[in-house]
Amino acid sequence: MKKIIYLWCYIIGFIIIAYIQGLYVNLGVLNTKDFFLNKSYFILATFVLGIIIISGIYLSMTGFSIIKIYPIVMIILGCAYMYVFPAMSAYDEIAHFISAYKISNNLLGEQATVKDGHVIIRARDLWLEDVNGDYTFDEIKSVEEGVLIPEEGSYGKIISSKLEETSYKVFYGEGNIRSSNNYISFNGKDYEKAQSLHSPVNTIPTVYLVPAIGITLARTLNLGSTGLVLFGRMANLILFIVFCTLGMYFLPKCKEFIFLISLLPTTLELAASYSYDAIMISSLIFFVAYVFYLAHKKSTFDIKDLIIVSLISGLILPCKIVYFPLLLLLFAIPIYKFKFKGKSNTKIEKENIIFFLISAVVVLLSWVFAMYLVNRTAVVGYSTSNTASLEWAGEESYTISYLLQNKFKAIKIFYNTMILQLEYYHQTMFGLYLGHADIVVGIPYIGFLMLNIAMVFAIFGNGKETMLTKKEKILSAVSIAFVVFLVLLSMLIAWTPISSEFIEGVNGRYFIPILLPILLILKNNHIIIREGTKRNIIFLFIFISGISLLKIFSTVCIRL
Repeated sequence: MKKIIYLWCYIIGFIIIAYIQGLYVNLGVLNTKDFFLNKSYFILATFVLGIIIISGIYLSMTGFSIIKIYPIVMIILGCAYMYVFPAMSAYDEIAHFISAYKISNNLLGEQATVKDGHVIIRARDLWLEDVNGDYTFDEIKSVEEGVLIPEEGSYGKIISSKLEETSYKVFYGEGNIRSSNNYISFNGKDYEKAQSLHSPVNTIPTVYLVPAIGITLARTLNLGSTGLVLFGRMANLILFIVFCTLGMYFLPKCKEFIFLISLLPTTLELAASYSYDAIMISSLIFFVAYVFYLAHKKSTFDIKDLIIVSLISGLILPCKIVYFPLLLLLFAIPIYKFKFKGKSNTKIEKENIIFFLISAVVVLLSWVFAMYLVNRTAVVGYSTSNTASLEWAGEESYTISYLLQNKFKAIKIFYNTMILQLEYYHQTMFGLYLGHADIVVGIPYIGFLMLNIAMVFAIFGNGKETMLTKKEKILSAVSIAFVVFLVLLSMLIAWTPISSEFIEGVNGRYFIPILLPILLILKNNHIIIREGTKRNIIFLFIFISGISLLKIFSTVCIRL
């Protein structure tokens, strides 16, 4: 009876909040006359209320596994975030979109780029990066390439680069109309293809393969720009859910941590976008879960496990070199478990040592080979350059050589960064600022506080449950420390002007992939909580994500 009363309190509270936020939406609509937003808000609120009721009943009143409801919650909330955050509103999403588009060209057997390496897209999709039609075009190059080429120096506004009411109006209200014509006419010639002015990301292409398949499917069905964007995003979201579901399946204990990390508003926004952070977060969650499954549950580490780990090492980790230290977690697997076939015993034999060494070499070489193919130029540049400049800052940047010659200043800037920026990393990790770190668009501060309090309670146990051994905690802590150091170092070299007193360009989302091992280290039984409390914390996260969506949608609707 008490659980039913609590659930009704949540439902009534949600309805009251939804009504208040609806008044803000209506206020914006009265100014813009975009009446479809009222209907959209009602549908959004209905879907969110539905998932709150379903998850509330499932988590509070049943003892069923949380793994079963995880995909349902994530697909509904992910689609809701996809709608509230329209095309290109996530961090650097235009670059990720163009990168996936390039691979889609390859999948269709079409020319992927023009001579200078810029990606070819459908002319009907060009408005996504030039929403106001400001591009001017180069007639000579366009005729030469057979592709509509914007003139060098052209500037166009990317849709949703600043999330405001116009973003909804243009993408959802006008998107299909803007992309209804397959051609753009220029100087008496119709161009079916155009060149994007945004360069693709120079990284391993596998991280864009799945969203590229979504784009390819949309192009095959001859969908407009809106459908094309949503198909690619949906493919990325499904991949995220698959990886995290597998992570929950394999993680021996504390499965709720993966659910909670997935429900962070920042994580949901990234998962429902083209960002490669979606696959980085989910694949590394799976990797950490699988490693501890091998260490605690599976009796042997065999060829199949070597293939799985090597695929993560060779196809995912090269995307961001800073997460390479997570491979250290593999040393948590006891050597006696390394066996080509058959069952193992607790005694270390020659076969175990041989297979362990082979496995270490294979995993390392898979990463090194992929890094050489994809990032060799950047790595050599970072490690050998004596001078560098930042175009956006108009001054020199830090280099490895400079840092080695000025060790005290290097220590000082790292110290200053932790003192001055830790709060910002925390806020951007949990979703206080979303979009392009927009201080207006984000979850309510009270929701931010509740997420933090609930996450603290989540690390406590029932007095019996343990997860990591002392050795595993030390190993995890070392790998996490190296990741944090490399994240800061990379942005110090790549983005920080030499006059800055702290490292610039670092965002809290960079630390989400290491949040699972952090929580596993913190897991303890010093304070005992009931088993049902964990499920209530998950429900609270779902509730906060839901009301945050309504708040963000209403904020954008009155941001004229």
